[in-house]
Amino acid sequence: MKKGNKTLLSLLPALGFLCVAASLLAKHFGLNESFCGFLSGLGSAWVCFGVVGAILKRVNPAYVKRQEIEQKDERNIQMREKAGYVAFITTLFVFVLLGLVFLLLDNRLACILTLCAMAIHLLGFFAALFFYDKKI
Repeated sequence: MKKGNKTLLSLLPALGFLCVAASLLAKHFGLNESFCGFLSGLGSAWVCFGVVGAILKRVNPAYVKRQEIEQKDERNIQMREKAGYVAFITTLFVFVLLGLVFLLLDNRLACILTLCAMAIHLLGFFAALFFYDKKI
């Protein structure tokens, strides 16, 4: 792996420490205790994942090298693209059905939140489509 190459796994400990610091700061300002606990737990998990990834790189560099090669393999790239497409369509149908159920149950807040999540889902798809259309 190149020295200058920053992956998400190498950035996770720093992001985790930022989340824990933000949690402590939010607790100091009297924000919701549940939110502070969630943020602290998320940050701690990210720190652990980053540390385990760093240890794995040190202990077994051959495994890391094999993983990098498999990530760049054309067959694996095609399989990930197909899996992403199927997951996108599946979650889109789940959002539609969930919105319909909440509409029939006359739960407006849940229905609106589901529609907002579906809109974010679709906007993310079109943003990625626009980005990769320009990139490729």
